[in-house]
Amino acid sequence: MSKKAKRQYTDEELIRRVTDVEEVKKLANRRVYYMINEWRGKELDELWVAEPEHQKTASFGRNTGYYVGMEAIRGYYADKHAADLGDGVGTMNAHPISTGLVELAGDGKTAKGLWYSIGQDTTPNGDGTALALWNTGKVAIDFICEGDSWKIWHVMEANDVVSEAGDSYSDHPVYLDYATDPVAVEFGTPTVPMITHDATFNWWDNYPAPPSPYDTWSDEISYGPEGYPEKTEYHFGAGEGGNY
Repeated sequence: MSKKAKRQYTDEELIRRVTDVEEVKKLANRRVYYMINEWRGKELDELWVAEPEHQKTASFGRNTGYYVGMEAIRGYYADKHAADLGDGVGTMNAHPISTGLVELAGDGKTAKGLWYSIGQDTTPNGDGTALALWNTGKVAIDFICEGDSWKIWHVMEANDVVSEAGDSYSDHPVYLDYATDPVAVEFGTPTVPMITHDATFNWWDNYPAPPSPYDTWSDEISYGPEGYPEKTEYHFGAGEGGNY
């Protein structure tokens, strides 16, 4: 809202804005419990956008790109996940979110949120053992109000660290091999393949960035691929890792 008059709100509008921020936080937290319960299809049906124009532009991103459109998201997030686990195979996972930062648009029609997750994923190997991974990173979400309900529109999960439980992280290679990285392998081949977050040098790319106050929605501020910022700086000789 730079160089524009600051919006003035009535008391009723201010109450509604406070309520909307709380509803957005509850929606993000509800998604965590759906994931823990392996209700991924239910999550997509109940928590994500339903209007056709929003479903077309919905996206789910990780370090190696984005799945775009609800059909593609479901194919990866629900169908591929179930196929990877196999029939009757359980899993233990938890991706709690904390340190939430939410910005509600000035017009109250959209919102942006950023959280940090320190989580774990444990899946059976099929031989009586299991693969247990620590998984940490930022979780960024764009929300849009459909009717009277807030819905998830774009999700970006930027992984910082993935390490097998019991491993010494200091023994890991400096440069990530995306051909063997568990997160990249699980993500498969997204609709828009690209390196969004290079964890080699931690947060040098600052993606996804914390949300800033904004008046109304524009694609430029999206956590989806349409808002991905072109890199203008390459600190610490990032090209050495072969990720750019």
